[in-house]
Amino acid sequence: MAIVVGPPFTDRANVKAQFLRVYGVLWAAGLVLVETEVEWLLQFCRALEFWFARGLCQAFLAIMTLELVHSSGNSDFDKSVRLYRTVSGMCLLGCSGFYMLGGLLCLGTLRNARYKRFTERLKVERDLESLEKQREELSRLLATYSKE
Repeated sequence: MAIVVGPPFTDRANVKAQFLRVYGVLWAAGLVLVETEVEWLLQFCRALEFWFARGLCQAFLAIMTLELVHSSGNSDFDKSVRLYRTVSGMCLLGCSGFYMLGGLLCLGTLRNARYKRFTERLKVERDLESLEKQREELSRLLATYSKE
């Protein structure tokens, strides 16, 4: 909707605004993929594993959204679009502040350490299960050899 509602391609400034909107939508899609922690993207952009870097990216997107709030027209639709863009920009700015504060307080590091402990525990449990199965199999083999 942010792209369609924009001004028509009549002059150079409007074309620039439309390209900025498309760029913002692509940037937002990238941030959504980062937030869902898509592995191939996080391997490509290692810096986005840190909360402070995510907060900076979200702040950039929020400022871009707030910069593009201005739309011409006084109809109810134009007013609602301006309100929608303002509210979404402010919410995104709040989220970016939370991420930057959390990054400064090392909350992301704590979350990553907890996740690492969780995955290591799962790996140890799987290894223990496989060792128990191997022990049972060896016990059965020993029992068959002792009967002979």
